[in-house]
Amino acid sequence: MKTVVQALKDEVHYKLSSGFFENRLLGRELNGSDECTIEIFKSKPFKGAVADSLASLVQAQNYTEGDVSFSLSDKKAEEARKLANSIYRSIGEEDKVIGAPTVYIGG
Repeated sequence: MKTVVQALKDEVHYKLSSGFFENRLLGRELNGSDECTIEIFKSKPFKGAVADSLASLVQAQNYTEGDVSFSLSDKKAEEARKLANSIYRSIGEEDKVIGAPTVYIGG
C-alpha cells in the first residue's frame, strides 16, 4: 500500500522531509497517511498538492532542512515553474508561480 504522502514524494522527485509534503497535502485537505487510490491520484486536490510542492521549490531554490539541502539551478527552477503552472491550469486554477520580476532602471 502506498500512502498519499509517498505518492506525492514520488511525483515531485526531491528528497525533502515528510513534513514539507504533509503541509502541501493538508493545504489541499488531503490526509498523507491515507492509502493513495487511483481516484486520489487523479484528483484535483492531489494534482494541486504536486503543483504547490513544485511552486515551493521554485520560491526557495536553495533549500536546507536539517541535514538535507539542495540547490535548484535557474534552468531547473524554470522547468518546475512551468510544470507547476501547467498543473494549476489543468485543474482550473490561475498560474501561481511567476518568474523573476524584470527591473527597469532609468526613464
